[in-house]
Amino acid sequence: MLKRFKRTANPTNHPALEFTHAMDFMKLVLETEKSDKDKVIILDFMLKAIREDLKTDLLTHIFYSEEHFARRLDYPFPLFYSDEQGNELSLKEEESIEIDLANDCVLTLPWNRSRLRNQIKNLFNNDFVYDSNNHWAYYFPYLRLCYVYNGKHSVASGVVYKKGRIEAKQYDITELFPYIHTDGQSWYNSHTREKKGDLADFRLGIIYEIAKTKHQLEKSIN
Repeated sequence: MLKRFKRTANPTNHPALEFTHAMDFMKLVLETEKSDKDKVIILDFMLKAIREDLKTDLLTHIFYSEEHFARRLDYPFPLFYSDEQGNELSLKEEESIEIDLANDCVLTLPWNRSRLRNQIKNLFNNDFVYDSNNHWAYYFPYLRLCYVYNGKHSVASGVVYKKGRIEAKQYDITELFPYIHTDGQSWYNSHTREKKGDLADFRLGIIYEIAKTKHQLEKSIN
């Protein structure tokens, strides 16, 4: 008989605390590195590592969870914000871009065991076929991050098998930087401190805040 092992949570690994530790690391970089160029290099390394960590965690979550788990990844970043005058604005949708499932960082959370099993078998034996009526995604170019909100199971299989391409709507996340910030748990309007929503994952907050800081550094370099 197989022995069932109970997974125990590490009490030191709480999302809010991990967010704080990541911000502390970023502050250390900003305080100790003399060159803005070196600061950007290290922040970019952090972004690459955290993107991959989140990508893999989402892909494998279904294997470690009960059949009907509650985790969802809806709208990783705010698409709406308010300016200093209180005007409600939205990120502008830009021209669609082709995403390479083999090389781009794609976030997708498969949630149905049957659908995933079928797509794993399908993609093992066949090429990935893009379907504009099924594969829907956003791409945030400055973050180098693609978020899939439909066709999750076939895309997940394509990512693991490194097969296929999809189209994604592009949004310039840098528009949000002056107006939105996060504490790793919620999004806030930077002018009014009004809460704009909860984060789907604390790592999205880390990615956002590091990218915002990197963007400022790059402007000073240029």
